[in-house]
Amino acid sequence: MIKQIRFPLFLTFFYLFAYYVWIVSWKNHSYIQAFGGNLFSIVGIGISLIWLYTAIRKSSGMDQIFWIILTCASGCYLIGEIIWFMTESVFLREIPSPGWTDVFYLFQVTLILSALLYKIFHQTKKQERIPFLFDLSIVIVVAATFSWHFLITPLLSSRDISMNELIVSLAYPVGDLGMLLAAVFLFYSVTKQNQTLSMLLVFIALFIQAVSDSIYLYLISIGSYFSGSLIDPLFIVVMLLLGLSGLLHTSSAAVQSEMLVARMNLVQIVMPYGGVLVLFLFMGLHSTGFDSVTIGSGISIGLVIIRQIVMIVENQRLVKLYVHKTQELEISEERYKSLFEYHPDAVYSTDLNGRFESANNACNTLLGVTNETLIGEHSLLYVDDRDRDRVTSELKQVFVGHPRSYETRIIAHNGRDAYLNITNIPIVVRNKLVGIFGIGKDITINKQNEQKVHYLAYHDTLTGLNNRIAFEEKLHELIDNQTHISSDQNISLFFMDLNQFKRVNDSLGHDIGDQLLAAVAHRLHEFSGNFTMIARQGGDDFTLVAENIASDSTLHELAGRIISRLEEPYSISGNIIHCPPSVGISSFPKDAHSFRDLIKHADLAMYEAKKKPTNGAYCLSKLGENTPTSKRSESGR
Repeated sequence: MIKQIRFPLFLTFFYLFAYYVWIVSWKNHSYIQAFGGNLFSIVGIGISLIWLYTAIRKSSGMDQIFWIILTCASGCYLIGEIIWFMTESVFLREIPSPGWTDVFYLFQVTLILSALLYKIFHQTKKQERIPFLFDLSIVIVVAATFSWHFLITPLLSSRDISMNELIVSLAYPVGDLGMLLAAVFLFYSVTKQNQTLSMLLVFIALFIQAVSDSIYLYLISIGSYFSGSLIDPLFIVVMLLLGLSGLLHTSSAAVQSEMLVARMNLVQIVMPYGGVLVLFLFMGLHSTGFDSVTIGSGISIGLVIIRQIVMIVENQRLVKLYVHKTQELEISEERYKSLFEYHPDAVYSTDLNGRFESANNACNTLLGVTNETLIGEHSLLYVDDRDRDRVTSELKQVFVGHPRSYETRIIAHNGRDAYLNITNIPIVVRNKLVGIFGIGKDITINKQNEQKVHYLAYHDTLTGLNNRIAFEEKLHELIDNQTHISSDQNISLFFMDLNQFKRVNDSLGHDIGDQLLAAVAHRLHEFSGNFTMIARQGGDDFTLVAENIASDSTLHELAGRIISRLEEPYSISGNIIHCPPSVGISSFPKDAHSFRDLIKHADLAMYEAKKKPTNGAYCLSKLGENTPTSKRSESGR
């Protein structure tokens, strides 16, 4: 930020140095000294106007109006300097006092004070403005009193002065002190909204102007001022500093310092009251009757009393407001506490490191710990290892200000596991992220119900095997995978039913039939290591899916083992039941190139197997030309 104004700052110091060099170099040639000094003043104000125009272009709203008024003030000062230059250096006349130059100089003071007051009334609080107006009035009265005593009274005693001279002699010191007090108040207002280097430069510029005007008026009063005086460059420094404040405005870099603010707040208090005290002491030491000092002291003391009365009334109003706000805050805290403590779900907060800062009773119960144990522990300690990376990723989003909602498994302190639906909300205080709130809803029962529903949707309730829906989805998935990756691996489908199942149902009843199907499923489960899926299609139909069977001989061997196992008699409710299977086998992509054809060929192969006179038989599909093979004929080869 300083780099942005390094050149303008250097130019300001160089300009001041060059101005003084000119004055000193031509001290014996008053005309050249005054001519060059006037040009230095005009050019310096022109530079300041360019810099202030930069602030106007880069600001907006009320802020822009402030800089427009400040630019107009500098323009008035430029007009005054041009009039001075034309009168003194071109027309070679003596500068009248008061004259048109004073009109524009006082316009400059008025406009700067107006700009500061505009900013004060739009960017500070009402409770700040009221005491400021009284302080400003007190300072103006004190300044006017001393100006009258030290400046006006000597002039009145030495010669007759006009009303214009009287007004000008009072306006400069009173206006300067008003501007200075307004700048101090604005920079060190309670809101600290205006504590920038830009406003600090405005304050410094106005301080220099107040000092310079005081010296100028004193020199005028004793008849010692002349054009080309050593105080002349100071007025241009004021203009250049105001211009620099315009350049710095675009950066708006804060220069807050608690110690500096405390000291300047003390200055705000001391300035009006200290001025009254000094005036009162001066009256006691020097006043001999009813004079200007007595009148000024009375008015200032009256203003102090009125200020105190107004402040007492305002303080009482603020106390009532404070009590009301405190009660509202207590009610709000109680409501928040009720919402937090009595919420049926787990509610907690963590710091930016993810460590628990608070938790309600529901959270403590869920995690199986006391509040004292939980506070300070990291929230990820209770997250299931399988979900920890995902939860960490979600928390990263929360810590950059994005609310998140997600599900995770947690392991309580007592080992109980649960499913939670967690909502995390960033905690933002004064536009700064300080932690997160969390609400964890226990959805364990819901998850268990979902799992039950899912199980029922994809499993046969009688046998516990996968059902037809699960079989079709899995077979589609396997075929699609093999098709998309252009693999030379194969998929083998075993389609099976029980040859004598209808007779068992008809003769022994459906209950025995159901028990038989469960027993068949139990025996098929023994082969689960050889198959990707074993499913019941419905009735007495079963399907078995195998992947990457190396050869037809392996298929023969596996089919033979299944038939041998299922041909063994079943003992069900005192009944010995023989119910051998028939199995048809087709392979993808050898025998079929689609889901439908694979099932069709396996089904056809199964019916070919049923034609054999043996109890249990299987048949391999050969692209639709089935070659039936019975277990006995296979073993007889």
